[in-house]
Amino acid sequence: MSSRPHAESGRPMHGPLQSFDLDAEVARLREEEAFRERRKSITLRKGEGMSVVLLVMGAGERLAEHAAPGPISVAVREGRVRFATSDGEVEARPETVLALDDGVRHAVEALEDAVCVITIARGGRS
Repeated sequence: MSSRPHAESGRPMHGPLQSFDLDAEVARLREEEAFRERRKSITLRKGEGMSVVLLVMGAGERLAEHAAPGPISVAVREGRVRFATSDGEVEARPETVLALDDGVRHAVEALEDAVCVITIARGGRS
């Protein structure tokens, strides 16, 4: 199966097996001028019912309340984030994994500089 390459890195957006050097991706993202101005994430994989997004946030930055297009997991790799839903809040630190059902509205605040890996399953409820 062929896939279109990622615009910046030239790597495919999906395939039967993919590996990502997260330290290198974070460093590249932090060096981009767009990161300093507005861009805070990069899609590592998109296709075959799953997206993987690397999110880098500076302390105090927030993502306004929103919902993902499917169930998600959020793995915190660096820093601390506050993850809020209508059911409550969780402060997540490195090695914490959060999971949300499809359509759950949530907001995120970086309590420290933070790096998270978000996996979004597409295709709705099972």
